Amino acid sequence: MPHTKRDLLALAVATPALLEPGTLRAQTPSFPARPVRIVMPFAAGGPTDAIARAVAAQLETEWRQPVVVENRPGAGGSTGSAVVARAAPDGHTLLITANSHVINPAVLRNLPFDTQRDFTPVIRLADGPFVLVAHPSLGVRTLPEFVARVRERPGAFNYSSAGHGTNNHLAMERLKAMAGIDITHVAYGGAAPATTALLGGEVQAMINNLVNSLPHIAEGRMVAIAIGGLERSPVLPEVRSMSETYPGLTAVNWYAAFGPAGMPPELVATLNAAMSRAVRSPAVADRLRAQGITPAGGPAAEFARQVEEELATWGRVAREAGVRPE
Repeated sequence: MPHTKRDLLALAVATPALLEPGTLRAQTPSFPARPVRIVMPFAAGGPTDAIARAVAAQLETEWRQPVVVENRPGAGGSTGSAVVARAAPDGHTLLITANSHVINPAVLRNLPFDTQRDFTPVIRLADGPFVLVAHPSLGVRTLPEFVARVRERPGAFNYSSAGHGTNNHLAMERLKAMAGIDITHVAYGGAAPATTALLGGEVQAMINNLVNSLPHIAEGRMVAIAIGGLERSPVLPEVRSMSETYPGLTAVNWYAAFGPAGMPPELVATLNAAMSRAVRSPAVADRLRAQGITPAGGPAAEFARQVEEELATWGRVAREAGVRPE
């Protein structure tokens, strides 16, 4: 189409403005440009999976792009995490995981990534306390009673965990150290068989996920002894927290989102804001609170500092408990 001299002059004047960085960003398609994959490094059915799927559904509605949750279990969560560590840092492949992510470096050898270097912390989505539970045959209902009972017969009782070096294993080791008790660890290949062992009386106690424990507590098949959060849980208000007996003792699972290393700060901020809206939406928040899980949130930089601090903390806890990487 022919242009007048005036048209060409106007185009020449406008062209430098189009080359300004801010203008270029304005011309870039908004995120996400295609379907987003959320890798969940555990089997389906647990609380991390439930949170990932609830958040994904909200994001899909907001972004008007498919948001697919892909379960990639194995090696304490490191198999799925490795997928994200190798992904492009464009926000289209993300990880939603639990705080085992910062525990694994202290208890697992030869991880296929560097937890601090190869990931970008995006947001802490939610917090869920663990609960110390016991088999009814132990005949205790409070933490002081539990400690007294175990002290009566040092080494005679067993507790189960989801595996060597898992967060519920290390949490019980912290309780042992603070209470000065001797109870034997029996590791199982996951939370489900560890819970089954407690229900069957093969072991006498366990620090377990609150979500998975609630139905069994309601049925009287296990007894809630103490909540792992700093405060009592609204779903078990009559059960005292561990810190009421041993100040500073907690056993809490957090759930969070990470991306690959090298994500631009603007993209991290976009993801943080979108996921904060998702987890705080009534559809998600009410569902979580009913299971004793509290929506979290906060700036990505704040969560990044927490990750750095917890990597150091869990390394120290593992060493003090004599837990060697396997």
